[in-house]
Amino acid sequence: MNCKFLQLFSGIVGAVTVLFSAWLSHGGKSLPPEQLHNAYLAVIFAFIHVIAIFIVVILFHQLQRRILLISGALFAFGIVTFSGFIILKTFVSIGVLSKLTPLGGMAFVFAWLLLGTTIKGKKEI
Repeated sequence: MNCKFLQLFSGIVGAVTVLFSAWLSHGGKSLPPEQLHNAYLAVIFAFIHVIAIFIVVILFHQLQRRILLISGALFAFGIVTFSGFIILKTFVSIGVLSKLTPLGGMAFVFAWLLLGTTIKGKKEI
């Protein structure tokens, strides 16, 4: 996975999350409350992690550290398998795919850990 792909992915997913959250606010009111709640949470998680990918892209341009691309790839995987599958589950029964949702959550955890250990502060004098 390269930096340009991550940037394009996060731009597209960011736009889709805005559109989907607007639909949830207007047309999604007919969904059962639990499904509506889960869809909102999935959108929030997706959007937060889209911002994280943009941070990864910016840092990669500055630091040129490959581990940042791994972190970005994990964020992208998490968005698809966590948020994406929860949103799909709102509309269709996806059976086995819903069991992959925890993998997306763990991908988010590892991505944040990699991102956090990649950034080094200035040395104190």
